[in-house]
Amino acid sequence: MSDQESLNFAKLACCELSFQTVSGFAVASPGTFGTESDRLRDTIVKSDAIWKLISELPAVKQNRVTQSAHSLFLVTLTLSLFTSLASADQQPSAIEAEKPKSSVSYRHLILSHKPVAYWSFERYEQNDFNSQAVRSPDKSKAGKPVPALVSGQPMNLLAGPRPAEFPLFDAQNQAAAFQPGKGFLRVVDPGEKSILDFTAGDAITLEAWINPNSTKSGQFYYIIGKGRTNRKGVARDNQNYSLRLTGSEISFLFCTQPEKKGEKPTYHRWTSSGGGISTHNWHHVAVTYSFGKKKSLNAYVDGQPVSGKWDVGGDTSRTPVVDNDEVWIGSSMGGSANSSFNGQLDEVAVYRKALSAKQVASHFEYAAFDSQIDWTTIPEDRLRVDILEGIPNKKSWKFRPPRLAETFTQPHFAFIEIPNRYSERGVKVDRPDPFMVRAMSRMTLPKGKKRILLRARNAARLYIDDKLVAKTDFHRITNSGHDIVYDVDLSLAPNIRPLHRGDTEQVVDYTGDGKPHRIRFEMIVGGSRHRPDFGETAVFIGNPGEDFQLLTPSDQVVMLTDADWLPFEREYRYSLIAVNAARRREASAKEDQYWESRHQLAKAEILKQPQVNVPSAVKGLRANNAIDHFINQRLAKEQIAQTPLLGDLAFLRRLSLDTTGTVPSPGQINAYLADDPETRRAKAIQRLINDPAWADSWVGYWQDVLAENPNILNPTLNNTGPFRWWIHESFYDNKPFDRFLTELVLMEGSKYFGGPAGFEMASQNDAPMAAKAHIIGQAFLGLNMQCARCHDAPFHDFKQRDLFSLAAMLKRSSQGVPKTSSIPGFDPKSNSMLVSVTLLPGEKVTPQWTFEELVKPGKFPENYLRSPQDTRQQLAATITSPQNERFVNVIVNRVWKRYLGHGLVEPVDDWDGQEPSHPELLKYLSQQFVIHGYDLKYLSQLIFESDLYQREAAIDSSKVEGFTETPYHFSSPVLRRMEAEQIVDSLFLICGKPLDAGPMCIDIDGARDYHVSLDLGTPRRAWQFTSPSNERDRPSLALPFGQPFITLLKTFGWRDTRQSPQTVRESTSTPLQPALLANGILGQRFTRLSDDSDFTELALQDVTLEALIKTTVMKTLTREPTTEELNMFTELLQPGFAERVNPQAELVSRERLPRNLVSWSNHVNSRANEIKVELEGAVKKGDPPTKRLNNDWRNRYEDLLWSLLNSPEFIFVP
Repeated sequence: MSDQESLNFAKLACCELSFQTVSGFAVASPGTFGTESDRLRDTIVKSDAIWKLISELPAVKQNRVTQSAHSLFLVTLTLSLFTSLASADQQPSAIEAEKPKSSVSYRHLILSHKPVAYWSFERYEQNDFNSQAVRSPDKSKAGKPVPALVSGQPMNLLAGPRPAEFPLFDAQNQAAAFQPGKGFLRVVDPGEKSILDFTAGDAITLEAWINPNSTKSGQFYYIIGKGRTNRKGVARDNQNYSLRLTGSEISFLFCTQPEKKGEKPTYHRWTSSGGGISTHNWHHVAVTYSFGKKKSLNAYVDGQPVSGKWDVGGDTSRTPVVDNDEVWIGSSMGGSANSSFNGQLDEVAVYRKALSAKQVASHFEYAAFDSQIDWTTIPEDRLRVDILEGIPNKKSWKFRPPRLAETFTQPHFAFIEIPNRYSERGVKVDRPDPFMVRAMSRMTLPKGKKRILLRARNAARLYIDDKLVAKTDFHRITNSGHDIVYDVDLSLAPNIRPLHRGDTEQVVDYTGDGKPHRIRFEMIVGGSRHRPDFGETAVFIGNPGEDFQLLTPSDQVVMLTDADWLPFEREYRYSLIAVNAARRREASAKEDQYWESRHQLAKAEILKQPQVNVPSAVKGLRANNAIDHFINQRLAKEQIAQTPLLGDLAFLRRLSLDTTGTVPSPGQINAYLADDPETRRAKAIQRLINDPAWADSWVGYWQDVLAENPNILNPTLNNTGPFRWWIHESFYDNKPFDRFLTELVLMEGSKYFGGPAGFEMASQNDAPMAAKAHIIGQAFLGLNMQCARCHDAPFHDFKQRDLFSLAAMLKRSSQGVPKTSSIPGFDPKSNSMLVSVTLLPGEKVTPQWTFEELVKPGKFPENYLRSPQDTRQQLAATITSPQNERFVNVIVNRVWKRYLGHGLVEPVDDWDGQEPSHPELLKYLSQQFVIHGYDLKYLSQLIFESDLYQREAAIDSSKVEGFTETPYHFSSPVLRRMEAEQIVDSLFLICGKPLDAGPMCIDIDGARDYHVSLDLGTPRRAWQFTSPSNERDRPSLALPFGQPFITLLKTFGWRDTRQSPQTVRESTSTPLQPALLANGILGQRFTRLSDDSDFTELALQDVTLEALIKTTVMKTLTREPTTEELNMFTELLQPGFAERVNPQAELVSRERLPRNLVSWSNHVNSRANEIKVELEGAVKKGDPPTKRLNNDWRNRYEDLLWSLLNSPEFIFVP
């Protein structure tokens, strides 16, 4: 290195050091390295240490540094610092940079252009971020720093733009994370004519790096703005300037002063077009403007100019409004969530000049990564599927190379659904909107003339050997309701499955050579606030004039016909349940360790307490475990006899209903009977609690308890997101229950697509968190605070303040009492009311735990809470604290009641003034529950293994009129009727038919905003149904295939809407219940011997009549027929039994119905009504009977099935 080069490096190093502090690049006022002679002297003395620091700087480290450079450094350092100190009061120090170079840091580049305020978000101390550059308007004196103060929750610092993608930044660069309604930054105006005030004749540049998590066209999110804060004492229409984000565009807004007295200020808004800003991707945005000068606005995205127009107020030369209101970063208008930025902001700067296009361009340097595909990594028998992010929210394929986010494999080119994404806590999160799917395969295409069919929900492209061969257009369906109803097109193939509404297709001719080729498929998913649906996206291949089959590198054959596609779709969706479980386990490995450590702490805490002694056995009373010993003590004392044990098969039926939500399948029955009679019950318990259907059996219960209330069309009162999927995943994973509660309280993840954030929603509710506090209190603490929503509870020891204190903890800020949460006409001076009101409308209630009788709020162990200041985390930790016995007692009691029909405490969701019937048993089970890691399966297994659970059931005497005995002694379980979901699921498990209920969605083409139209999928189990939301009484909005299920479910106590929580359903018997089973559509589908019925296949087998009858009864009622039944059914079916089969008959060809043709987008079309009426008629007509059985004999066999279905024992749990 030459001396001149060494000198240049020394100058650069000195300049860099003048901005460096121990905590990083955080301040930039002149002379920050030292302003006194003793500091300068100390700097020179410590030159060796400084030299070592400098040698690590990027500009120096890339070159070889010689000893001569070291010597020159000392001299230059002294002169540079001396000069810097001498000029400290005259001008800010900065590096002049004409063009960007990766060796020059971004901060120095910005400072070389002399901003008046610059926040880089590198240092965060004492609740503020310092500005790095300050200049006064007269440009002669340096002003004082203008810190950005945090308002609301503490800010998180996340990774900002970093190399290699953004080479101007260092590898540790950080950015500030903003969440709407939870926090923003405020900068106090220094005073009159300050550096932050702009008037006519002043030029301004606003710039920032932004990484939005979400954005919506037509809604404007503040990046930075002065005024319009809605603070007290300042005018509301006082926007001096602002830079905002809307959709994929940027916008500049300000107000001009009124021209006449009495007039209001005028807003002027400029919005870009073609900005191309995408979510979950870093973009540089800037705008320059000269106030008072028309045609002076210039805007830039990623260093490039963007066009736009003045869409409000027009261009103007008038003087802007100027006052001493604050500058806010990330929000406006009082911190409104609707105006708040959602994502990360970095490098926010304000200049008192208009930067040139060249200067702005120098602030953005982007190094596109190599997006070439390494085809050697593609498996031979599967596809590699990439999820790519950073796609702009516009209908164009022109964008910077997207970022690879995920990779997985699958065996075919069908995309009905893809695996979920999960956070590090194992909670489902949304992917960016939009994102791109890219699937690649190396496969041999058949030789000869072929046709390739591409179907896709959105814009898609298919390449063969990097040559584009087929493509579909972007989703362009209107949501007006007046769109066209397209006729079914069957011209492409003889038996082709019709194109799903919302999908588009292209078919191309292709000549195969029988050689391997590289196949690449790409599709943009979502965008424009459409759901990230796939419809029936797939690639097919076929011979001319013949049916298409799914393109796959494997041997799998799936034809594009209803007969093949529908079962393929069902199996594919079901397979994703296990795939998603594996993805959760991988994503949450560290979270699992965290909870294991918490469980060890809880276990240690419980073991410190006195342990409950299990009573000794009682002579003459059966006992299997500790539960029986506690129960038998009371039975012996009261001289009450135990009921007999259930028979083996009756026990299996009860156990199966309680663990899987259905009666046992023939395979489960056979496995059970094959086991040793001495161990078969224990083995069955193990098999069934580990069955995946365990999760299905629990979802409906917690949907009621937690008031899960999604609406598939237009939100109404207390609608939530569909967090049913999170409930299912939690029980599928056997999630510890303290973790279950914590995730619910934190309300993170996906809001509209199945995460616990959906619980946070409460549409049309003026105090949503008060509603959630009520639900949580009732579900997990036995505190029924329903009355405390509007006043102090008259029959419970709750104040309205108790509920709103919990609500404030959930809100993470003070909770106001709305007018609708107090009794109308309340007069504080009146003492005549039966209830008291101690909170006035508008009063603010601070976050606080007020239930100290349950557990006192205390300090938590170190690292117990991730964010100790987060009141949601505090609330969850307090509820699940080992010192809070109420939480575990309530959960234990809920499980006990569910399996045995009566709680140890009643009612289970309102413990006020109630005492447990068996307090020692409750405490014992609660201790075991905590010691075993809050494991619900372990707790359930204890109950299942008890002699009590395995006894014959009896009527709950406490519900018999005139009953006076208390408490309940548990000589037997309580006789229970099947839950509505158990009836429906068992019906279809027994007959072996798919539900075929159609999608729980009215917007099947995805034309509407996903905030107002949900798709809850096609049910495979009864918990997946919901309200049809078709109160408009238009046939076109009906769900004809789903309605019979909804009707039967509601008849047996299920709620299609859940505006409030409920634990015990209405169980009153009504005439409609047997009527629907006997004559309803689902009862008819159960008994009808169609070609898809298991009973049809059974009747076609070469079996004896006795074997057929026994198998039928066993399959339906889980028992052998009695001698009387066997004789009766033999008499019924014997005639014609030998001739029952028609060997020449073929499968019935089902009538092709006009399904998937009507959506919200075309529901006003008269043809849409006609189609839905036609479909309703087809549903009422029922499944077509098989022709393979003699009609007369078939009808009699159907009579047998009808009699079994309508026998009283069918709908009762043994």
